Amino acid sequence: MNNIAAISAFLGVLSLGMGSHVQAQTQLTENVVSDPAKAVFVYDDVQRFARALELISAGGDTSEVLQREYLDLASPGLRMFVEKYDLTLDRLVGAIRKHPRSYAAIPGNLTVLTEMEDAFRKAYAELRRVIPDAVFPPTYYLVGGHRGIGSGSVEGPIISIEKKTPSSIREHLAATLVHEMVHMEQLSALGERYFEIFSGEKRTLLALSIREGVAMYFSERVTGGSPHKNLARNYLREHERELWAAFRKDMLGTDMGDWLWQEPANPDQPRDLGYAMGSRIVEAYDRRAGGTARSVREILAITDYPAFLDRSGYGEQFRD
Repeated sequence: MNNIAAISAFLGVLSLGMGSHVQAQTQLTENVVSDPAKAVFVYDDVQRFARALELISAGGDTSEVLQREYLDLASPGLRMFVEKYDLTLDRLVGAIRKHPRSYAAIPGNLTVLTEMEDAFRKAYAELRRVIPDAVFPPTYYLVGGHRGIGSGSVEGPIISIEKKTPSSIREHLAATLVHEMVHMEQLSALGERYFEIFSGEKRTLLALSIREGVAMYFSERVTGGSPHKNLARNYLREHERELWAAFRKDMLGTDMGDWLWQEPANPDQPRDLGYAMGSRIVEAYDRRAGGTARSVREILAITDYPAFLDRSGYGEQFRD
C-alpha cells in the first residue's frame, strides 16, 4: 500500500454510486477461490477506459465520455479505488492532459496484461505453495490518476496500470500482484482486526512496517521481489546495524518519518525502508519457528507487533 491517508479510507465509507453509501466493509469479499488456476483477473475497467479513449478521439467530450463510459460503469475494484484514493473526474482528466502518452499506451498495456495472465496465475500458484491456505479474490486492473498504485482492498487487489510499460508488466508486475495478494491473506486471517493499525494507538511504525514486511517477505520468496523493494532490502542489509538502532528508537511512535511512504531526507537512502525492516523481522521469526505451516499462519495473523518482534529474536544479533 502506498499511502497511509488513503489506507485509512478503509475505515470510512465505500461509495456505491452517486449519493449511495454503506458502512465500510471489514471482511474480505466472499468472491474468492482456493485454486489459483481459477483466479479471476478483471479487465473490465481498462477495457471501458480504452473504449472511452476511442470515443474521445472521435470527437467526444472528454469529461462527459469518461464519466459515462468509465466512472459510472465502475467495477467493485474501481469503486474501491475511487474511495480509497479520491480519484475524481477532474483529477483523471487533468492526468490525461498532463501525461497523454501514458494514457494512449493503455490499450497496448491491456494486450500485455492478458498475455501474461497464465504467468500471473503461476505466481499465485507458487504463493499457494508457500501459504497453503491462501485464497484468491479477483484481481482488478484499472486506470487511475497517474500514480501507479497497487493496493489491497476488501474486494481484492486493485492495480492501476497507467504508469506501466509492456516491459514493466512482463518483468515486475508479478511481484506487485503477489505482494497485494498477501495482504488479502492477512485480511482473510484477521477480519476486522486487520484495520486496527490504521488509526489510534495501534497505528505505530512497527505495526505498519511488519504488516508491509509480511507482504514483502512472501512476495520476495515467490517472485524475487520488485526493483523498488529490492533496493530498500539491499540498502538495509548494507547498513543494518545502524538502521536497526534508528528504527528501534522510532518504532513505537506514530510518525512514519523516513521509513514509509515518503522521500527520505537523506538523498542516498531509498524509500520505504520500513518494508525491508519489517521483512527482515518476519524472516527472522519464520526461521526461528522452522518455516512451518503453523508459523505462516501466525505471521499472517499478527496482532501484537512488539511481542512478535520479541519472539522473532531479530534484535538479538545486534547486542554487543
